Amino acid sequence: MRVRINEVYKDEKIIIRRIGEEKVYGYWAFFWCELTSGYAYVVPYKQNYDKLTPGCVISVEIYQSSIKGFRRLRPTEKTGIVRTQSKLGDYWIQGMVQQVMHSEAGGIECLEIVAGDATFVLDSEEMNGDVNVKVGDGVAFEIIGLQLFDEGL
Repeated sequence: MRVRINEVYKDEKIIIRRIGEEKVYGYWAFFWCELTSGYAYVVPYKQNYDKLTPGCVISVEIYQSSIKGFRRLRPTEKTGIVRTQSKLGDYWIQGMVQQVMHSEAGGIECLEIVAGDATFVLDSEEMNGDVNVKVGDGVAFEIIGLQLFDEGL
């Protein structure tokens, strides 16, 4: 997904993950994309904060701290929705299942869900495990703590 960074708050950063002794930081930023605008932690490509400037457009992979409220949509509900929630950094998603990956035991291992130009990957634990969905089904869920990783493209 392509986003435009409108503002970066350099002093508001968190450690997203650790790789050995190396810390991967995410910086609090206000962004804009085709479907929404809002706040998220943005991880700059190769941790190069200097390239993360207001007005820059970057291609990102989407991650989240956690998922809440995963469910199938009713046939009358629309997909292609990414809506901000009351807590900054949280988003309501209504999208369509594009790919289902099954485990060796036959259960769903993970889903690829598309809403507009955004792609979300959820594993079985994030989906409440027992939800039975297939390609083409509409689903909804809340992202807690959106994270955007600059792909360097």
